[in-house]
Amino acid sequence: MKKHLTRLFSLLLALVLLIAPASALTVDQALDLLEEYFYYEIPDEAYEAESMDELIRILGDPYTSYMSPEAYQAFLAALEGDSNTVGIGVTIQYTDQGILILETISGGSAREAGFQAGDLIVEVDGVSCVPANSASGDLLTGSEGTQVSVTILRDGQTSTHVLTRRPVIVPNTEIQILDGGIGYIDCNSFGQDTGEEFAQLVRNNDSKVSVWLLDLRGNGGGYVSAAVEMVDTLAEPGRYVYLEYGNGAVEAYTGSDTPTTKKPVIVLTDGGSASASEMMSSNIRDLGLGITVGGRTYGKGVAQYLLDSDVLPEYFGDGDCLRLTVYRFYSAEMNTTDRIGVIPTLLVDDDKTADVALALCGNAAQSGISLRVNAPNASGGYRTFYVAPGTDSATLSALLSALPPQIRLGYSGQSYTPAQLARLLGIEYDSRWFDDVSDSAYADAINAMGAYELLEGDGKGNFTPRSQLTRAQLCAMLARVLNVAYNGPTLFDDVEQSSWYGPYVNAMAYLGLVEGTGNGKFNPGATLTQEQFLTIMGRTARFLNLQLDRYGQWAEDEGHFALYQRLLLKPYSSWARSSMAVLAWGVEDSLNGRGDMLFAPLKDLSPKSPILREEAAAGMYAVLSGLDILPKAADQSR
Repeated sequence: MKKHLTRLFSLLLALVLLIAPASALTVDQALDLLEEYFYYEIPDEAYEAESMDELIRILGDPYTSYMSPEAYQAFLAALEGDSNTVGIGVTIQYTDQGILILETISGGSAREAGFQAGDLIVEVDGVSCVPANSASGDLLTGSEGTQVSVTILRDGQTSTHVLTRRPVIVPNTEIQILDGGIGYIDCNSFGQDTGEEFAQLVRNNDSKVSVWLLDLRGNGGGYVSAAVEMVDTLAEPGRYVYLEYGNGAVEAYTGSDTPTTKKPVIVLTDGGSASASEMMSSNIRDLGLGITVGGRTYGKGVAQYLLDSDVLPEYFGDGDCLRLTVYRFYSAEMNTTDRIGVIPTLLVDDDKTADVALALCGNAAQSGISLRVNAPNASGGYRTFYVAPGTDSATLSALLSALPPQIRLGYSGQSYTPAQLARLLGIEYDSRWFDDVSDSAYADAINAMGAYELLEGDGKGNFTPRSQLTRAQLCAMLARVLNVAYNGPTLFDDVEQSSWYGPYVNAMAYLGLVEGTGNGKFNPGATLTQEQFLTIMGRTARFLNLQLDRYGQWAEDEGHFALYQRLLLKPYSSWARSSMAVLAWGVEDSLNGRGDMLFAPLKDLSPKSPILREEAAAGMYAVLSGLDILPKAADQSR
């Protein structure tokens, strides 16, 4: 009742505000739109908001915003990606050694002079650029037609060139055909025409290419339709994207074209790859089209409508816009990237991402080192990538560090672990595998989680696999996996937000993955049992996967369970059974040890026993690999 009274007051207030410009969206109008479109529940206090700024703050959604005409135009320009500048035609990064050239741009004088990615600009017009900063970069720009002297360092040798500054268009999507038949496509954002531009680039150049590199680093996203068109260029017909609206309705984006190429794809990612970039990357993974290399992506799994005068002229009239979160999106396998992002197939530091990706563009005839990666939809159930001959030791070291046990590493026809191959080749590398898990039944799962930096050890290479877990420790482990933390007030009387575990316990409770023990308590130091752990992992699986979430809703009604399911799950507390049903998707398989999302066969689990760290690590890996978020072993392809 209070909500309706408040809305009536807002409506009366809006009558007084009619003297304001008709183009300005009112709070009352915004609430109408929120009630119709907003994905999340609207907080009660939103109906008390007296300004658009206050309303947006109360909603607490970082992706919902109200934009003035000027801000909206700037947003659209950034979304399309193309920009103009007057300079020498390079994209750069400032380093202590100079201005690092990341790429040269078609039409720029730098490319015409033979500048290359990896060159260091050490001097401009006689001014040293070591170390480099924004002032150094400003020396490269200027008026059209003026000249600038640029000294570059390459392979220990310097050379000086006089270049002419000219207008250069930085394209949204650009291609370079590199030596060895590598098709490198740099995509800066997903604009309205990006999908067609990408399809045309692939179509026109596929005959020259043996492997495609798609660089989505720093690409913050854009239009869903563009991402779907790009997937459609690479994949067989099917459903690529699922959209879940706030009312529970689900819509699917479907691709119908035959693939323009069947060449493998390597996607380069980093923490700036978000939204549509994550939609693209997760589908490359889910559809077995290739691999991702680089950093874990941002973790934006919700998308927005742009409500403006073209869509709702009765609300907008002078170029303003309400950007509103409307749905959560899921990949072809119905997995979300919300918060968790895309964990790349090979987790590599930013400064080595390009080197490792290029190294994997070798061919079978020349290379002695191969990687076999599970890819359920590929021919044979896996894809093999070959390390190019002549790859330097630093790049090989970065590659070996990133390998989990589930990616089969081969050399001269034999299988090796990264440590074995490093010793054979005389290469030092930073192993992310743990030293004390070789005797564990779950060693491969634990080391996979280590390779993806989803687990922490003791800082000395040990994991202590047989230790028991407290409720707080499990929350800290899972928060690292899901890439979340919580900064608000504590949700439990016995959990201080300032404690080491406070942000993690509260984050898991905020997401609905853990519950308290009653009376406002969480009991963070209590030992966690197997059924408590499995209940939390069942909820986690539902959070990550739309299909499992719908199945979990169905399973919560015990009347739906067949008799054999109820009997098999009888040892578990009633509150655990729906989560167990989610993890034991296909109970017979789980009973016999073939379940995708249990760390052990169902018959071997002990609901009331304490969960061990090795079991928790294996259980988390079982969920992530069962959903194809992390790779399975290459010889287990389906």
